[in-house]
Amino acid sequence: MRWGLRTLFKQGNPDVLALLGYDITVAEKVTDVTLQPESDVAVIGGLTTVTYTVRAPETMPVYLGYRVDYVRQNGTTTAKDFFVKRTTLPAGQLLQGVFRLKWQQLTTRRLYTGVHRVTLLVNTQVVAESWVTLK
Repeated sequence: MRWGLRTLFKQGNPDVLALLGYDITVAEKVTDVTLQPESDVAVIGGLTTVTYTVRAPETMPVYLGYRVDYVRQNGTTTAKDFFVKRTTLPAGQLLQGVFRLKWQQLTTRRLYTGVHRVTLLVNTQVVAESWVTLK
């Protein structure tokens, strides 16, 4: 069922989130949220390591992901969501982790120089953001 609802889930549909056991208001409750890339500048073909932390005031199930707003050739951006983990955050416990952004040219996505926004998502809602300049 989760696979069939993935598009509505990524769009943050409250009914689908509730059906799968997630609360859309969790993003407002989490604290101590940070999102920090190792460097503000990256090169095409390179790698950027991004660390994150999240703390929950009460025990709650969370879907953790991130979104990259890629700069397009005409200067606009297009967003792509990526999955990090599904877990239940215990009350007061700090969740820390790392993910890596590979700035590689793909046949399905061409990279362009500019400022790319990286956002941390909790239950499909933005809780932190940072920027990486791609050269």
